[in-house]
Amino acid sequence: MSWAIYALRTAGGARRLDDIADDYAPPSLGTATEVIEQIREVAPDVDASNPKWLRISGPGHSVEVSIGKGVHVHDITFYLDGSGESVAIALKIAEHLGVMAYDTESGDMLTEFSKPPVPPPLDDDELKMGKRKWWQFGKR
Repeated sequence: MSWAIYALRTAGGARRLDDIADDYAPPSLGTATEVIEQIREVAPDVDASNPKWLRISGPGHSVEVSIGKGVHVHDITFYLDGSGESVAIALKIAEHLGVMAYDTESGDMLTEFSKPPVPPPLDDDELKMGKRKWWQFGKR
């Protein structure tokens, strides 16, 4: 199960996603090329073969980073495998970029102590099949 983390420069140091005004427009973090180079400074093994969807993987971690399709990057989304190492990588990148990372499930700031969301128990039909219904993947 992938864990989504949303990161942007916030006004006034918002501690939760709910603290950010709906009409807030985050400033640019730079061009896509500049942001990729900044990420590479923290994670030299980043796979940027698709410059809009970056991959950082190694033993015990998998991080995917979406930087959007525009020329300028205003926010990024991390997709973590939930391991402690993937959290550490996301936090290092966020700090290097000067952005605040938020757990999209809880709305809280991401910290080294954050834990991925726990999927709900399987329903009766899923128990019989021995797996989650395909349209339920990633949903709570």
